[in-house]
Amino acid sequence: MLHRKLLGVVAAFIIVSCLAGCAEQEKPDLSGYKKIAELATIDCTFHNVAEIYNDGTDIIFGINVGYKKAWFEYDGSVKLGVDVSRVRIEGPDAGNVVTVSVPDAQVIGTPQVDETTFSDVYADTGLLTRIETMDQSQALQAAQAEMVSTVEGDPELLERAKSRAEVLLRQYVETVGRAVGQEYDVRFVDAN
Repeated sequence: MLHRKLLGVVAAFIIVSCLAGCAEQEKPDLSGYKKIAELATIDCTFHNVAEIYNDGTDIIFGINVGYKKAWFEYDGSVKLGVDVSRVRIEGPDAGNVVTVSVPDAQVIGTPQVDETTFSDVYADTGLLTRIETMDQSQALQAAQAEMVSTVEGDPELLERAKSRAEVLLRQYVETVGRAVGQEYDVRFVDAN
């Protein structure tokens, strides 16, 4: 009888040990995805021209004094990427599928200007008219806004930025999966 009780206790211990090993696997830590999405940004460099123009309708004592036409060149850059705050990762589910929500790419931040690339200002002005610093500043702002508009209007460039984010996020999820001994399928959905 003692052998039977001992055998029952040993059997119960083995069953409990086996069931403990069959417990739900620990979920992988996919919390680093925001840093990965930030790394996916594309930096587009443009050679830009800023123009200053006033048709010269200012007349003083019959003399046209408002006419000014000028331009200068410079290099600027725009960052493209996905809004990291809208990227979401869910899973893995029972079939080891990890779902990643990724929004469309957009211009990230404000365009940057490489001040070392400014050319001279080439100008033609009317009598008593000068190109002021304010004129140059306004022309630069307009050129920067046009550069952003050009990038936002290029669907191929925006799609390339989104694809780059998806590639890096897929590699990240698969790498984390391998680290915990799992193979994950990654499925992307639009977060728009």
